[in-house]
Amino acid sequence: MKTFLKNKWSLLLVSVISAFLFVTIITAAPATVMGDSYPKAIQTAESVSSEATKSAPEPETTVTVNSSTPSPTIAAPVKTNSPAAPTKQVRTQPSRSSSALTPPPSPTQTSKANTIIATGKQYIGVKYVYGGTTPSGFDCSGFVQYVFAKNGVSLPRVSRDQYLIGTPVSFSNLKAGDLVFFSLANNGIVDHVGIYVGNGQFINASSSKGVTIYTLGTYWKSYFVGAKRIL
Repeated sequence: MKTFLKNKWSLLLVSVISAFLFVTIITAAPATVMGDSYPKAIQTAESVSSEATKSAPEPETTVTVNSSTPSPTIAAPVKTNSPAAPTKQVRTQPSRSSSALTPPPSPTQTSKANTIIATGKQYIGVKYVYGGTTPSGFDCSGFVQYVFAKNGVSLPRVSRDQYLIGTPVSFSNLKAGDLVFFSLANNGIVDHVGIYVGNGQFINASSSKGVTIYTLGTYWKSYFVGAKRIL
């Protein structure tokens, strides 16, 4: 009977011990499994976040909106004050050129001019001769020189030299007796001369018609160089 009881207690003790061991094994196992997998989860999360920060582009520091925007106040002062000053200067200039170079002819000059024109008309029809200076034949400057000399006025021989004397006269202020000069070569060098007779006409020795009167129309205006007042 005693041996039976001992065996029963020994079996009960073994079962209690085995049950205790089983409980401790079960409770201890999850701690070791989670302790192995949890750091890996943290490491992968950290590695993902670190790779994300590495692969994400850094913001460009050169995009500065404040430095590239122009200030709106620069254009304002340029608009208002500049046009007022030049207008006064432009007004004063035309009054100088209209009267300074072309004084009105005196009665003596007018009568002298009329006499010269009358002398020139006496030779209408005289043939043109290159280098001619007499009524047997004139070239343009020889005719002008001869007519003025007949009235006591000495002139140079050729038209270019005749253009160097006298007072300049604008085309709109021509008076009878003024000399009109042309560049038939259209190079700005004077090579022809005549005497203005009034009413938009001048008398000259033409190479095609001899001494004749022409109208200062479009053709002659295209070659006009200038005019001089001798009287």
